[in-house]
Amino acid sequence: MNILPIPKPTKIIRFKSFLFSLYLISIVVIAFFLIKGASFYFSDYAGRPHIDGYRVLRPAGLLGHTFGVIGSAFMIFMLSYTFRKRLKLMRSWGSLNRWLDIHIYFGILGPLLVILHTSFKVQGLVAVSFWSMIAVAASGIFGRYLYLQIPRNIVGDEIDMKELEQTDKKYAMQLKQEFGLSDDMINRLAESDTIKIADGSGAFKVLYTVFKEDALRPFRTKRRHVEQVELKNIPAETRKKIVHIAHRKSLLTRRVLLLNQMQQMFHYWHVIHKPFAIIMYAIMVIHIGVAIWTGYKWIF
Repeated sequence: MNILPIPKPTKIIRFKSFLFSLYLISIVVIAFFLIKGASFYFSDYAGRPHIDGYRVLRPAGLLGHTFGVIGSAFMIFMLSYTFRKRLKLMRSWGSLNRWLDIHIYFGILGPLLVILHTSFKVQGLVAVSFWSMIAVAASGIFGRYLYLQIPRNIVGDEIDMKELEQTDKKYAMQLKQEFGLSDDMINRLAESDTIKIADGSGAFKVLYTVFKEDALRPFRTKRRHVEQVELKNIPAETRKKIVHIAHRKSLLTRRVLLLNQMQQMFHYWHVIHKPFAIIMYAIMVIHIGVAIWTGYKWIF
């Protein structure tokens, strides 16, 4: 019986491959322009008009203007995730997780393009928008980590405690019925992959402990040692499947135990993230409006 199949759905694998290619191409393109214009971007501000490429790379130049337009468009496209999450009309428009991945892509690449648009020189009101943008991007990456700590279904909606307990039982049943593991062996495998958090720990301490454990997980040898001892007589391919399911079960157990703290941290994160986003968008609109009002025109 195969209750929870190991392979990821083909659509998810294709999407992840597409997203990776998109990131790779985008980073290569940005790196190309950054390296090509390095003599301009990293020169003294007063001497820039005398550098080749000044008229093209300055904020009002062909490339500088292009970076600003595309970067601003990316920042606007980020709002599509909010619409997908809030509007009933869009509830059936694909997995919320995939929308979040695209939201993060725009949230990373948009600021990078805006940085090139500013040619690394920000001042006045634009500086407030710029640093708000950086705060939004940085906190967004952190928010993605928090988002992953809260169990969700395949479309990205939060799972209630009853569903979590049912899923945990399915993992245990799969390990028993498909692979013949005893309760004692399942518990030992789970314990080797469990973090210790003191009772009464606050949300911030819990988050620190979880983050540290996740960061150090690839370097830990204890879990590998337990796996080798417990499963030494099982074929390698089957052992790999067992370890994968046991790890998912352990991770689910951790998320169930820490659900309240992580939801609390996610609430704190929203309180910080949203004001910076509002400031960023408000000043971006003002910046574009003032530029048009003072005579700057569409360059294309």
